[in-house]
Amino acid sequence: MSEMRPRRAHGAPIWGIILLFLGIVFLLQALDVLPWGVWGTLWRFWPVLIIIIGLNILLSRYSRWATSILVFALLWACLGIAYWQYQPAAVAESYSEPLANLERASIAIDFNGGSLSLGSLGNDSANLVEVDSSSRGGDGGIEADFQQQDGNGSLHLTARSINRFFWSGPYLDWQAMFTPKIPLTLDIKSAASSISLNLSKLLTPDVIVELNAGSCQVTAPSSAGTTHIKITANASNVEVTVPAGVAARILLDTNVTGIDIDKSRFPQSGDYYMSEDFGTSGKQVELEIKCNVGRVQVK
Repeated sequence: MSEMRPRRAHGAPIWGIILLFLGIVFLLQALDVLPWGVWGTLWRFWPVLIIIIGLNILLSRYSRWATSILVFALLWACLGIAYWQYQPAAVAESYSEPLANLERASIAIDFNGGSLSLGSLGNDSANLVEVDSSSRGGDGGIEADFQQQDGNGSLHLTARSINRFFWSGPYLDWQAMFTPKIPLTLDIKSAASSISLNLSKLLTPDVIVELNAGSCQVTAPSSAGTTHIKITANASNVEVTVPAGVAARILLDTNVTGIDIDKSRFPQSGDYYMSEDFGTSGKQVELEIKCNVGRVQVK
């Protein structure tokens, strides 16, 4: 009498695969690689469990390994889609500093990984600065250090680091508005950011911008006097607008860069591009741009 051999189970170990997948997800979250809030999106993929069971019934009799790999890949595809759809909650923060008896101020801004817009307050505002910040993914926001000595003020604004999620676009958005009533010197350092500086209504005799891997749009002041603007950029696009009625002298130091200068306004004269009335105009901009790999446009 022949012995009956037990039937060999052909099903893929789907529950073991699911536990392995969950363990990896929890580990990535504990290491701050994945946000915990992704579960709010991932739970919607529960019907995939039914699909996995069906795949196990239909395919595992042919190849357990192939079925296991397909199930594991399907779980990771669900995580990838949930990761892409996940949007962390926006965190809003504001900061302001009164103008008080200031006669001039130095402003330093360190801003990385987002979008920065700088403009002017209304003439009726009693503040030196008003900043609105919106961030996603962590402790992004504003750090401010203000000091005053007599009529001179010094303000250092820093964007706190945040958890960056590539699918959410600009993860940090600043709207910074400054008073047009007193002279301001600006020193802005930024990386991987989009910067828009509308200086048209501000009194800014000296402006320094250092930008790495980003874009920068600057509108020069239209007020009387001379403004010195120095822009140093690497792997960036720089666009400068000189308002009508303002004369400019432009010095370029570029390397592997596309250059677009409005020569009808700023014809080349030696090492400079210069307005014909630069020496006599009461509104002047001294513009120096050093750019490595990128594009420069002055109009």
